[in-house]
Amino acid sequence: MHVVNTADVLFEQFSERVAKNTLRKTLVSDKDGSKLFRLRYYCIEPQGQTPFDIHDYEHVVIVVRGRGTVLSKDGETPRLYQVKQGDVIYIRSREPHQFINTGGEKLEFYCFSTTH
Repeated sequence: MHVVNTADVLFEQFSERVAKNTLRKTLVSDKDGSKLFRLRYYCIEPQGQTPFDIHDYEHVVIVVRGRGTVLSKDGETPRLYQVKQGDVIYIRSREPHQFINTGGEKLEFYCFSTTH
């Protein structure tokens, strides 16, 4: 069993590709023995963003603080979703997505994903 308190895990700078002003904590991963799941916690400063990503695995995101925008695509048409504290977002495998902090405070969320 793996038990961890989010306060005990240090944030790491997340600056892959066009990510900016984004920190992340990895709470559960293969390093903890997980073969199927990963859990991360993100903190995005105002005007910060994650990369525009496409993965072969699913995600469930739970917003715990702030508000922002999730950029996706419907076919070739960009689609924006406004999200706020308490929202749950399901991202399908191969669904493009990018989180952008468009609010005035930190945007924080848990991101639970499969590994494949």
